[in-house]
Amino acid sequence: MNPLVALGILFGPLVLVVSYLFTAATGPGVPPWADSVGLAIRLWGTALSVLVGPAAIHFDRTALARESGWKPSPLYYLIGLPVLSLPIALVYLSRRVVSA
Repeated sequence: MNPLVALGILFGPLVLVVSYLFTAATGPGVPPWADSVGLAIRLWGTALSVLVGPAAIHFDRTALARESGWKPSPLYYLIGLPVLSLPIALVYLSRRVVSA
């Protein structure tokens, strides 16, 4: 697996968990800066995912073509759309297992 893809898989949930840890805590013991830090983490995490996500999908597609001899169709790029990601990922994962 391409390192960018692995980073993307791990980065998204990590950003959400860390940002919500900063913003979800309430009470007298929470520092006043915690909310702004959580919002900044979420903003930069979203920006990075928008910038790195398409590159990771492209490099994964080219690496798959290089390693297995099977080049996924351009529809593979639709995996970046939230509504289509799960069905397309399942189709291409099954095809990837068969071609490996």
